[in-house]
This record gives sequence, structure tokens and C-alpha cells, in this order.
Amino acid sequence: MQTRVSFPRIVSKFKSTAVALCILFIGSNAIKSTAQETWSLQRCLDHAFEYNLQIKLAGLGEVRAGIGTQSAIGAFLPNLNGNASHGYNFGRTIDPFTNQFVESSRIQSNSFGLSTGVTLFNGFQNHLNLKRAYLAEQSAEANREVVENNVVLTIAGAYLNILFQEEFVRVAEINRTATARQVTRMTQLVNAGAAAEADLYDVEAQLAADEATIVSTANALGLAKLNLVQLLQLPASETDSFQVVRPSDSDLERNNLPGSPETAVAHALSSFPEIRQANLNVEDASLGLRLANAGSLPRLFASYNYGSGYSGASRSIDGDPTIETISLGNFYWDGTLVPLTVEQESYNFITTPFSDQIKRNFNQSVFFSMSLPIFNNFSVKSAREQGQVNVLSATYQLEQTRQTLTANVESAWADARAASQNAVAQEAALTAAEKAFNNAEKRYEAGASTAVDYADARSLLDNARVNTLRAKYDLAFKSRILDFYMGRAMTFR
Repeated sequence: MQTRVSFPRIVSKFKSTAVALCILFIGSNAIKSTAQETWSLQRCLDHAFEYNLQIKLAGLGEVRAGIGTQSAIGAFLPNLNGNASHGYNFGRTIDPFTNQFVESSRIQSNSFGLSTGVTLFNGFQNHLNLKRAYLAEQSAEANREVVENNVVLTIAGAYLNILFQEEFVRVAEINRTATARQVTRMTQLVNAGAAAEADLYDVEAQLAADEATIVSTANALGLAKLNLVQLLQLPASETDSFQVVRPSDSDLERNNLPGSPETAVAHALSSFPEIRQANLNVEDASLGLRLANAGSLPRLFASYNYGSGYSGASRSIDGDPTIETISLGNFYWDGTLVPLTVEQESYNFITTPFSDQIKRNFNQSVFFSMSLPIFNNFSVKSAREQGQVNVLSATYQLEQTRQTLTANVESAWADARAASQNAVAQEAALTAAEKAFNNAEKRYEAGASTAVDYADARSLLDNARVNTLRAKYDLAFKSRILDFYMGRAMTFR
């Protein structure tokens, strides 16, 4: 299975030899696990992508951007709000429905209504905000890719560090075995009187030093495992049993390097998430400037209200009126005293029922309003000038990102070429060191050289082994990094 990953500006960040080994075994599932459960790099990455908090936070950024888009879409829609009130007025007050003064110890009132409003025009700000919301979604996606790439680098670096430390342990154990063989041989010679005890002390001191080296490299391996276990957010108790998949020799085969970095530069500038994010920032800044300019345009808003209410002061006639005869007294008519009476209708009033008032008091209204900015304390002017600065800043950042990425790709190409030449040189040095050591070992066993000569030859061999191993890993890493910049699958199969 091939795994393809992307990551930002990695070459300049990882110049040291130890970290330069990261990313080596993204295709490490080519090696089958042993009976004991082991972790391939792909398994480590899958686990990290599921549990890593940085990736989860970046994912929340996408969710947040999606919510922003939802709000931007909602700005085009009318709002709808309901309202209701219930209260009491005491003393002299105005009936809210008859607008007449009423005197009472307590009057109950209720009102109910629905209102809606919609923006008809606001200088196209809603349209611009929606475009910015879509850009924010794309930018959040690009940011998540950058975070994922950084996680890949971190996990792969820790994974490769374990493999590298295991190689150091293996070399240390080989040296201890060779020294132990010399101790056994020298003990036999001393017992036979064929060698001085001083020679035995020298090789025993070397054996003690080899034992100390094994302890040191084993501790470094344990720390490397702990680092990866912590990055994977596994319990620290699993460190001792944690094992990674070993690569095969074919995984370290060198790739043919291109004659120039132009192809890798072109692909990186057209596809890397940092470039995409920087371009989105330029677009967003341009939309921000347009929004600032829209602040000087008029705004038109429409609203509609529909409601009804109830008042405890509202009265209505209950039943038919009664007629009463009222005496106004007596008066003279043509010299005769005549009684004067009038008939008066009397009505019985009751509080108008709630349902009747609700039906009778229904009302509705439609309003259109417009606001025209004339002077806003220089806020529109300041926003416009700030928008212009933001556009220039985003443009400069885009160019800086392009330059940085171009420099990183060119450095990656130069590093890969240098690593290839160094690997050839270190292999030649290892071959020479092996021959020199074999000769020194034979001379030492034949008694033709001292323990110091033997130790010096083995020290040179150890250094050659380490340098060759480092060069091999370094070349594998840097050549694959260059492959990545060129758009090729990151694989060792």
C-alpha cells in the first residue's frame, strides 16, 4: 500500500541529522509484523490522525467556518419574532387601545404580536460576507492540511529516531560481542603465559566501555520510544513493549535525482496548502476592502408587524337598556305649575371579554426605512484605509510564502544531491575501515600490534558504520522529500 502525505516547508526546519531521518518509512507496511504486535508508520499516522489534539483543533476550525457560512446565508433571510406582554396599571392611566384616560385602582393589559424584517439593500454587504465565509471554509481546510503535515513530520521523525537508535544498539552489541571474544582469547593467552596481564586489562577495559555504550544506547532507545508513545497519546506503561516495524534494505534504495529543482518548485507553488491559504488570504483582504467601501452606501430595510391586545379598562354594554323617568321639578306654563320629567336610558357595562378584544384589536403595519451614512466619525474612512493596508499585507505575505517555499525546494534539491555524494563517500570509507579493522584484528591476534592499535582501528570502524548509516538514512529522507515536492507518492515500494 502506498501512502501519500503533504507537509509544509520541511527541509529548512529539519537540518540536523537526527531529525533528517523523519518521513523515511511512510511505506513501512512493506515489512510484515512479527508475532509480537508492532506499529508500522502508517498505523502510527492513522492513530495520530484520530486522536491528535492539534488535528482535532484544526477540524474545529473547519466546523467554525461552516457555522460562519450558515450565518452569512441567514443574513439574506427575513427574521421572525414573537412578543407577548402582561401587566397592570394603577391610578390614572391611558387605555392602550382607546387612548382615553382611565382612572382605576388596577387595570390589566396584555399584548401579543409577530414582527418580521428583511434587509433589502445594504451595499451588497451580505453578498460579500457570504463570499468571505466560503473563503474561510477553504482557508480552514488548508490550515488543517498544514497541521496534518506537521503531525506527519513529528510522528515520522519520532518513528525514524527509534529505528536509528535501534541501529546504534545493534552496533554496540556487535562491538561488545567482538570485544568479549578478545577477552576470552586474551585470558587463554595470559593463562598460558603467552601474553601479559596488561593486555588483558586493556581488552577488559574496552569490554566495560562497550557495556556502558550498550546501556547508554538502550537508554536513548527507551527515550525515543517514550517520545513516540507520548505523541501517540498512549500510556507511558506501554513504552517497554512498544515495537516498530523494521525496514528492509530495498526500502532504502536511492532514487534518481533530477538535474534541476525547477519541476519541484513549479509543483510546490501550485499545490502546497500554504500557497493556497496565502492566496485565499489575498482574496479575503480584497473582499474586506469592498466591505469597507460599502459602508458609505445607503441601507434599505422593510418590516411588518401583526398583533392584538387586551385591556381591563375596555367596557361593553350588557343586555338591553332600562328606561327611567326622572323628575326635573315643576315650572309654570301659561300661568300653571306643571311638573317636568324626562326619560333616561340606563346601560349595564361589563369588561369586554378577552376573546372579543383579541379579535377586535387586531392590527398590522408595514414600514420601510432607509439610512444614508453622511458622517460616522471617520469610521468608514478608517475602515477603507485599513482594508487597503490589509490587501497589501496579504499580497506581501503571499510573495514571502512563495519565496520561502521556492528556497526550501531549491535547498531540498541541493541537500539531496549532497546527500547522494556523501552516501557514496561514506560507503567507500566504510569499506576501507572494514579492511583496516580486519587487518588490525589479525595483527592483534597474532601479537603483532597492541590493544591500543586494535581499539583505534575499531573506533574508526564504529565511526564509519555510524556515518554510513546516517548517510544512508539521510539520503533516503532527502530524496523522498524532493519526490514529494515534485508531486510523487511518498513511498518506498
